[in-house]
Amino acid sequence: MAANFRRIGGGLAMLVLGGSLLMLAGCGSAANVAAAATPLQAPAASVVVQKLQIINGAQPRYSPAYWSVKAGDTVVLSITSNDDGTAPLPAGSPYATVQGTVGGTEAVDGNTVTAIPVDQVAHTFTIPSLGVNLAIPAAPKGGTVTVQATIHFTKAGVYYWHCFAPCGDDPNGLGGAMASPGQMEGTVTVQG
Repeated sequence: MAANFRRIGGGLAMLVLGGSLLMLAGCGSAANVAAAATPLQAPAASVVVQKLQIINGAQPRYSPAYWSVKAGDTVVLSITSNDDGTAPLPAGSPYATVQGTVGGTEAVDGNTVTAIPVDQVAHTFTIPSLGVNLAIPAAPKGGTVTVQATIHFTKAGVYYWHCFAPCGDDPNGLGGAMASPGQMEGTVTVQG
């Protein structure tokens, strides 16, 4: 059985082996140039639903306190709470106003709002470095409240979130859970 090689044009070679024809593309051939010129496509951004729960026990806490998404993801954040106590904010506090969300709004049990009255706030979910703030109102007695908002996470990094409603157990409301990582503070890791 004889093998025949023959150069054809820009680096293509034909191999005839036992009556079968095999085409090979050599370095610098038009086939390789075309493949190299095809850009790689970034994976499409996705919509992610992230559920958090405020657990009202001896000290309130968010669960999970630490979570992650990918850069470019749009996150539908859903926070459910059964905490029926308030942690009133001072008049004019920026933490009663929704910030950094799509449309500058959140939905409280399906009703779209831009702020919660300062005397009805129980907690906040605030990422200062991203300008994100959600105000969480007190739940009705014996019930729950669900706050939903859509947030775009565009830049990779580790972002700290905190509750800025004074819901802690010391006289000024800033101790206990408010000062405890994994309770009223945590992180969102945005992976590149």
